[in-house]
Amino acid sequence: MASTITNTTNATNATIASANSALNDAAQSIISGATHSSLDVNQLVKALVNAKIAGPSAILVAKQNASNTTLSALGTLKSALASLQTTLEPFKDGAALQRFTVATSEKDKGLSAVAGKGAVASRFTVEVDHLATAHKLASDAFDTSETLGEGSLDISVGGSAMRLTLAAGSNTLTDVAAAINRAKDNPGVTASVINGSDGQHLVLTSNKTGVVNAIEVTPGSGVDARLGSAQMREVVAAGDAEVRIDGTRATSASNTLEDVVSGLTIKLESASAGTKQTLTIAPDTEATGTAIRNFVKAYNSYVDALNGLTSYTAGTGSTGAQAGALLGDSIARTLAAALPAVVAAGAKGSDGTRHSLGELGIKLDKSGKLEIDDETFKTALQPGNSAIAALFRSDGMAAKMNSAITPYVQSSGIIERRSTAINKEIEDTRKQAATLDARATQLTAQFNRQFTALNTLMSMMNQSQQYLTQLFGGANSAGALATNHK
Repeated sequence: MASTITNTTNATNATIASANSALNDAAQSIISGATHSSLDVNQLVKALVNAKIAGPSAILVAKQNASNTTLSALGTLKSALASLQTTLEPFKDGAALQRFTVATSEKDKGLSAVAGKGAVASRFTVEVDHLATAHKLASDAFDTSETLGEGSLDISVGGSAMRLTLAAGSNTLTDVAAAINRAKDNPGVTASVINGSDGQHLVLTSNKTGVVNAIEVTPGSGVDARLGSAQMREVVAAGDAEVRIDGTRATSASNTLEDVVSGLTIKLESASAGTKQTLTIAPDTEATGTAIRNFVKAYNSYVDALNGLTSYTAGTGSTGAQAGALLGDSIARTLAAALPAVVAAGAKGSDGTRHSLGELGIKLDKSGKLEIDDETFKTALQPGNSAIAALFRSDGMAAKMNSAITPYVQSSGIIERRSTAINKEIEDTRKQAATLDARATQLTAQFNRQFTALNTLMSMMNQSQQYLTQLFGGANSAGALATNHK
């Protein structure tokens, strides 16, 4: 705010000085007009209006500029806080500390897995007996132009069903396949036509794997019975994936097995069929380290933003003092104390022991930023570190910092309410400026009328003076009547 006051005062003084100069010019114009034939009305009116309006106008402009500067500064601060809060998201539910990597004993053997919430460090032997397969049926051969009758054709897959109506003119094998594929209520089957040497064959493929997604086709009365699944050849049987995990059998309609092992999603590809492999689930210390480093980086960016907005540099020589837009601001002062306090406080572990970021090699420097000692940090990332668990679990230091930030960045929060108030001030200033402009227009018209009339009067007086001089003479001449002695 100090910078705002200084800038407002300087701008006002400069404008008033300019107005006084113009007013002085106006005075000279009046003096000149008094001794000559006319006044410079435009210059005089402009100077007088400027003298009356310049001071208030400068104050309004400076006030608006200061409000805009503060508004922009608050936006910068809110953005930095929001970015910092984003990096705290992985710690809200402890997800950042529960990340695991999964490795297989055989590379490129079609077995992979992803560890999610609920996973634990462990090792399993996975034997893949069968992969899940999608049901596929093929009909007998039909002639190209052969019609398939008129009536209904019911198709069901996995508990969903559709009814197709075959009518004259649209009941060839090609027509049926096209109608199945474009049906809005298609239950999950794709139809194709294979043109073989013996004729056309209708091929139906389930869009999903598993026994539960087997295809059933039932032709109604009047429709060729060869379209029924009972009379079609089974190209691929509908099958479930079958695996043995540490000897325990498990099945799945999909080749993606979810929660067969808690917190683990196992994916099977064709190369895995018949293999026996080992899955090793281990803590992902690299992911945890990246999440913590992202937090440190965002915290330092926030500190840089706050320091820039609240800085003060004394003037030297011809350079004036420079002050940040939020120097002395209550929001900035509160934040400058609140977040470092959260960092310094650390957090208590489950055993009641208080832990600090220093145990991870993370310390506050003189500028208030966090710096990381890479070697200490790398060592601290080893599984089972109680300091990391205490500081970054769902109720640790990170959670407390998130709670400290929320009132400032949330909708209708502290910064938004302050910004709303400033916007109202800006709007009020605009209205005052409009009123001042209207006043300037009114004064211009008024002064123009007055000084135009004065100019006309002075011109008439000048003409009268010249006429009298011609009659009676002046200081250096004799008039016509002065030489008339009769």
